[in-house]
Amino acid sequence: MRTPSAGRFRACFRRIFLVLAVAVLALLVLAAIRIVYAFRDRTPGYHLSLHIARRAPETEAPFLRVGFGRRTINPDLSNPNRPVWLAGFAGGRAATTIHDDLWAVACVIDDGRTRLGIVSLDAIGMFNDDVIAARRLLPAGWKLDYTIICATHNHSTPDLLGLWGPRIFQTGVDRAYLRRVQESIREALGEAVSSLQPADLSLMEIPVHPAGLVADSRKPEVFDPDIRVMLFTRPDAAAVIGSVVSWADHPETPWSRNTGITADFPGVLRDSLERGIVYDGQLRMEGLGGIHLYVNGAIGGLMTTDPETAVRDPFTGEEISQPSQKKSRALGNAIAQRILKHAASERIAPAQTAAICVHARSVELPIANFNFLLAPVLGLLDRGHVRWKTLRTEAALVTIGEAAIACIPGEIYPELVNGGIERAPGGDFDVDPVEVPHLRALMPGKVKFVFGMAND
Repeated sequence: MRTPSAGRFRACFRRIFLVLAVAVLALLVLAAIRIVYAFRDRTPGYHLSLHIARRAPETEAPFLRVGFGRRTINPDLSNPNRPVWLAGFAGGRAATTIHDDLWAVACVIDDGRTRLGIVSLDAIGMFNDDVIAARRLLPAGWKLDYTIICATHNHSTPDLLGLWGPRIFQTGVDRAYLRRVQESIREALGEAVSSLQPADLSLMEIPVHPAGLVADSRKPEVFDPDIRVMLFTRPDAAAVIGSVVSWADHPETPWSRNTGITADFPGVLRDSLERGIVYDGQLRMEGLGGIHLYVNGAIGGLMTTDPETAVRDPFTGEEISQPSQKKSRALGNAIAQRILKHAASERIAPAQTAAICVHARSVELPIANFNFLLAPVLGLLDRGHVRWKTLRTEAALVTIGEAAIACIPGEIYPELVNGGIERAPGGDFDVDPVEVPHLRALMPGKVKFVFGMAND
């Protein structure tokens, strides 16, 4: 015979079990929804396959036209309740001040048949999904056939990817700031389109020894040290309209304890090319005028100016190892000095016509890294998947006359670009090298640019 208390106990147990079962089921449903959302395709049905080949010459070849534009992309540091998390080293690094401006710099090149946009951001990087979203903001009336969006990979800028938030499982991305960067891309490109003008194009490839500028912090030691420049001038007066400069080094000169927003050496380089190199109020080298865009190259492996790498200031002669804005200035001016010296004479003769060809396509990549699969579920990375364990990225080859540009997502290794692959003790990958032609051996043209962190 059951006692009333035993019956009540079983009824209470059943209710507790039912509540727990419903709670567990709800958690499983929420987890499933979270997983489905995390691995959704943010641009469903999108696939880029663009082929603009060299067209047959017309009776009268059109003149080349170029335009430049720029917008500041500084974050708002005024609200202490909304910290700005800096990317690139460890998480939890909140910005405290703005040392110098961050920029979105745009260049639009038009050969009369094809119109190309190039944008460089003072940023750690931008995922392909967000690049596509930025492109979709561009009006059709601007007639941009293809737009390349790169990041300098600067380690003193706001987190646009998600890995450097206040805690290990909390994203560092401010969605409002990301949208503002995307809008600034549109505005900078709009300014470049509206300022299109006839131009001559000169190319420069400046040999540089890496000593005193950049180090390879991982084995094997292989560099992509040379500077490559597209210089645009007015045909009538040879006045400089602007340039596209490519070199390969991590902009992390102020290093990991820095909490000041800064464009690092790319900002110094751009300013010095435009306004000249100034020390103690004295002009040491004349600038070129115009607007200058910096794109990073093959920085994987790892190209860096770390605290163990001393930079020699080209004007004071001082050797600077300690991370600082002073070191950033010395590095930026060392690169600017080389360009300014060559700009007067040592360049490929200017051309008024230069056909633009574009071959760009979406690429699907299988993902095996467990942490990269876990991060979207935790909300760290808002990166869409084409399907389970498969990401969409993008690669392109663009030619502008005798200039060729390989647009590469992420941080490509210099040995893949220039050759020199080996199985070095202590290297990143303890595998035998696959002997294939290096990238520049496959590229056409006389001056071969590699745009790293391009479109992803």
